[in-house]
Amino acid sequence: MTSTIKFDRLEPSVYAKIARSGLRMDMTTRAAYTSDASIFRRVPAAVLEPKTVDDVRDGISVARERGWKVVGRGGGSSVAGNAIGEGLIIDTSRYFNRILDIDPEARTATIEPGVVCDALRDAAAPFGLTYGPDPSTHSRCTVGGMVANNACGSHSVAFGTAAENLIDVTIMLADGREVTFSEGGCSDPELETKLRALVADNAELIEAELGRFPRQVSGYGLHYLLDRKGFDVAKALAGSEGTTGIITKLTVKLVPVPKVKALAVLAFETVFDAAAAAAKLRLPGVATIEGMGGDLLGALRSKVGQEHAGENLPGNRKGIEAGGWLYCETGGDTLEEALTLAEDVAASVETVDHVIVHEHAEMRGLWRIREASAGIVTRLPDGGEAWPNWEDSAVPPENLAEYLRDLYALMDKYSLRGIPFGHFGEGCVHVRISFDFGTEEGVRQFKAFMEDAAELVSSHGGSLSGEHGDGRARSALLDRMYSAEMRRVFEEFKLIFDPDKLFNPGVLVWADATDQGLRMAPGQRTFELTPVHAFSHDKGSMVNAINRCVGVSACRSETGSMCPSFQITGDEIHSTRGRARLFSEMFRGESIKDGFQSKEVEEALDLCLSCKACVSECPVNVDMATYKAEFLHEHYKGKLRPGAHYVMGWLPLLGYVAHKIPLVPTLIDKAMSTKGLDKLIARVGGLDPNRPLIHFAHTSLRTWHAKRVQPQRDDSMTVVLWPDSFNSSLGTSPATAAVEVLEALGYTVEIPQEFVCCGLTWHSTGQLDMTKRVLEQTAKVMKPYLDRGLPVIGVEPSCTVMLRSEATELSPNPDIKRLAQATTQFSEFVVPRIKELVAEGKIVPGDVSALTQVHCHEKSLGDPSQSQQLLDALGISDESIATGCCGLAGNWGFEKGHAEVSMALGERELFPKVRKATKEGSIVIADGFSCRTQIEQGTGAQAKHIAEIVRDVLAASSMK
Repeated sequence: MTSTIKFDRLEPSVYAKIARSGLRMDMTTRAAYTSDASIFRRVPAAVLEPKTVDDVRDGISVARERGWKVVGRGGGSSVAGNAIGEGLIIDTSRYFNRILDIDPEARTATIEPGVVCDALRDAAAPFGLTYGPDPSTHSRCTVGGMVANNACGSHSVAFGTAAENLIDVTIMLADGREVTFSEGGCSDPELETKLRALVADNAELIEAELGRFPRQVSGYGLHYLLDRKGFDVAKALAGSEGTTGIITKLTVKLVPVPKVKALAVLAFETVFDAAAAAAKLRLPGVATIEGMGGDLLGALRSKVGQEHAGENLPGNRKGIEAGGWLYCETGGDTLEEALTLAEDVAASVETVDHVIVHEHAEMRGLWRIREASAGIVTRLPDGGEAWPNWEDSAVPPENLAEYLRDLYALMDKYSLRGIPFGHFGEGCVHVRISFDFGTEEGVRQFKAFMEDAAELVSSHGGSLSGEHGDGRARSALLDRMYSAEMRRVFEEFKLIFDPDKLFNPGVLVWADATDQGLRMAPGQRTFELTPVHAFSHDKGSMVNAINRCVGVSACRSETGSMCPSFQITGDEIHSTRGRARLFSEMFRGESIKDGFQSKEVEEALDLCLSCKACVSECPVNVDMATYKAEFLHEHYKGKLRPGAHYVMGWLPLLGYVAHKIPLVPTLIDKAMSTKGLDKLIARVGGLDPNRPLIHFAHTSLRTWHAKRVQPQRDDSMTVVLWPDSFNSSLGTSPATAAVEVLEALGYTVEIPQEFVCCGLTWHSTGQLDMTKRVLEQTAKVMKPYLDRGLPVIGVEPSCTVMLRSEATELSPNPDIKRLAQATTQFSEFVVPRIKELVAEGKIVPGDVSALTQVHCHEKSLGDPSQSQQLLDALGISDESIATGCCGLAGNWGFEKGHAEVSMALGERELFPKVRKATKEGSIVIADGFSCRTQIEQGTGAQAKHIAEIVRDVLAASSMK
């Protein structure tokens, strides 16, 4: 959305440039760009998402006309505050991201700056090539941003920094000129003359202070301008952090991919032992020497669904409490060659244990722990917060162990904590530290620590930054590392390109103070509310919960389940991070002044599906669905809600009441399926008329079950089937199948005849007072069953997850807690008995192929492995949809204005694979009512619940 702007003081030509380039000046967009992955905040004046070089030129021209500074931005994954500013943000990631050419003979790629690292690697893969630099954010960071920061990643031992993989770079300067820089000079003679004069006058100084070891990234890379480096201006511009211009094109080196890889993970008694060993492992054929501290596992295991993470790490598998690990990847033309080298690596240093793997799945499982470190360690094992800013220091590798000891001592001096990880083989340490930004004293302590840490790393011959750039985090501390003469040369270098100081001010030269504009400073909490949810992991504070988002941008990845709407729109405001930034601005009350009445926050949340993917896939478990529910609760207090909130939110109670009246359900179903009338019902109910309505069961589950004769057994063989609203009132086949299966396995099934509900539909529409009332009613009805110790079997994944997790955050009622503990999903309950029957030969496994859509809530907060085990036991080989949410997401896909995006989400992967599966005769499995509805409306296929699959297998076996 682009706001309407008055142009009274602008020339008509400037208006034309704004209109042509699509400049965005609305506060929703601006608020989403207030921060990157750093601790800093700047509110931009405008955001530009260019599609062409001309758009970039127009944007710079408008910025000059309006007196704005200009900051380039890629994926916004900078932890040093490089990608924020108060003027114009030029975001190349959304549109300016084409791969222009791949030359497999020359092993080069020519690209636009917004190309994501993994996209380039995927494009190069068919040629047996890859892009060497691979930071942990490789699934979403852009190559332009990587070059701007001189990023490296885990394989830099083999492939070097982004600078060393850069062949040429084209930059647009403040006057709109594009200049191409490469080894030997540039396309602008005047610029080249000035640069040659600068290096000639200062060659001895540059030789003495720069390029001393591979990860000396702080400052400008002027050593590449020396004659011995071939006067390589492109490489000198790598790491200039957007202070010289905007990258419009670049050519990068590609490198061969080893045919076979192996991974040796080495365990050490302490992280210092791991650091000391790292320098000794810089051997031929070793591509990575990654390190992490033992405390990282404690932090990881405190996250949702990660309680058993790292059990396959060396040390852990033998019950040895390791204090540090090194990840050493080796490669070769044959598996024997890669494994032999890995064994040599493991034998070359003293360890407490090691493991060597070569299967892709095993390697990925181990690598995920290391790659998630940046997000994981922002929450310490006890729930305390930890922040970047001194997260990227580097020393010569042989100095790493002693530097780490001194860094720990410095943290102890300030009573701070942190968990180290990083590129130990190159002396680079990443650590998030428990700074207190909530008080003025805490901010003063933070600044003092930063100054002492800068002195410390310099005393070990090191660099403030090893790959992230100095940014707003460390630029002001460069005087601890470089002489006054060197810093003067840096200033002269900047002015050669940018004499008007237009680009990224406050970075590298004439730097912002280290405590200027902190995002979490005391002023952040202009107001706080008492949330309905307990926020038990965030000390009862929604602001603390919002602060979970550190901006590592996993939600911007185009793989995985998070965030579905961003994967469709590519708009920052539709990422989990963008929404978190809107919330942060709302609580601050400066740029967004209306609190919970904010239209900006409402707009950003509109396309949030409440799919819960962020709870598990975000490294710090941001829970945007819960934040959205709290917002809608406050936003609509005392106001008329959208019609869909009443129709869909109250659907459980409406369905229950309707089935109490003869013929009413049949009439409702007929009306909703009558052409013309269905559109009218949709419009009146605030639903999207562009998609069909749901079906309504003519006979409810309760009515069906009440007429069913069952043998009465004792409570040890009695269970309660949870009568969720979807399978009770809308489509009853999964629930009736579940009853038949449970009976066949020897159980008596009871179903509450009174109204019970998990409250999900009220929760997702933000009707939290009603959600609590419904839960209290449910607790009363369920108490007799709980007193008898009966298990509660859930058929609908979203309802099961709601009962087991969200409900206890909404109600302190001990019976709700008991209900949560008693509730189990259908697959989890029956799989042990099904396995027994298969082992006894009473069930004959089939040979069937299936496509499975795992419900997004089950994938995020449940345990899909139970259903997988059940299918395996029944001889059903299945493929699971990888993209998570089907796109309907309960009420969301039916709400007005959502149909188009909802169906587009289905077309990502689900619909094409369903069409293929049905054509090939495979069965389609979807336990979620929404998933089955989406599949039917998007493809015409009829998906089955796993309970229906089990029932059919039992019917075809000796169990019938």
